[in-house]
Amino acid sequence: MKRLTQAAFQRARAFVVDQGRELDRRRFEFHFEAGSADAVVAALASYQNDDGGFGHGLEPDLRTPTSSAIATTVAFQIFREIRAPFPIFREIRAPADHALVRKGIEYLLATYDESRQVWPIVPPEVNEAPHAPWWNYEKSAETFGQFLVNPRAEILGYLHDFSDGVPMRLLKILTEAVLEHLDSLPDEMKMEDILPFIRLAETKALPNRDRVWEKLVRAAAHSVVRDPEQWESYALKPLWLVSSPESPLAPGLAHEVEMNLDFEVEQQGEDGSWSPTWTWYGQYPEAWEQAKREWQARITVDTLKALRDFGRLPKEVFLEETESSRLGRGDG
Repeated sequence: MKRLTQAAFQRARAFVVDQGRELDRRRFEFHFEAGSADAVVAALASYQNDDGGFGHGLEPDLRTPTSSAIATTVAFQIFREIRAPFPIFREIRAPADHALVRKGIEYLLATYDESRQVWPIVPPEVNEAPHAPWWNYEKSAETFGQFLVNPRAEILGYLHDFSDGVPMRLLKILTEAVLEHLDSLPDEMKMEDILPFIRLAETKALPNRDRVWEKLVRAAAHSVVRDPEQWESYALKPLWLVSSPESPLAPGLAHEVEMNLDFEVEQQGEDGSWSPTWTWYGQYPEAWEQAKREWQARITVDTLKALRDFGRLPKEVFLEETESSRLGRGDG
């Protein structure tokens, strides 16, 4: 079993502090230095537009300032991240009635295409700013399966999670449609499908949640990439499926997760960061360099969080975290 050393952890921290966006600095502080949920939400505010949706490069591969469904799901991933119990020391919650959350839900309700029961993943304005090739507006429906899973399944989870003001009829109809579509899919799923369904299954308020997990257990076994050499490219890693040791997918992928954790420890760059395994293939080279740095900080925080949750960080980090949390409670 490989563990990150204290020196390696400090290099990662220095990279996030020196190179990361304010959002990822606040996320790092939240997870490792008893930082507040309010500080994370405040950092998110600069990405929200007047219509309630999120843009402005919150999803680094999408540089348009215009709101999009995909960028808004990224915001809700973070709302959910800071809503979960803080590791063992205290519980911090991002209120469901926070203005940013409510405006985000209003945006999702306003942009829902009722005739097709989907959300277009990106707006036409995406083509007016630098973006990764897969975000091209004209090709987006074909690329993302007419949006029947991505982003629909993930958004449905957030509508259940933050359901105040969401019409119950919409929730019922949409839930039935999404679960029927899940049942129709083969057990071997594309990455772009299985990840939104995992985020849906992580929604505690979702009806028939066990039904979703049962399907995903089979899908994970058929879809996960087990060859470490392939993890160096854009592939469905075990840790992308198993978000924590408590995940229902963890027992069936225990060996693969342990291998993936060893792999991640070894993948840290000399600058302390973990890097994306994809590029824009020469498109918008200057914008890509900025997006890459933003991804590095985000992925570094995500990787450190995973290593912590699976017990792969040095004990000194946990001791520092305990002290930070004690002081954060006012016990110092």
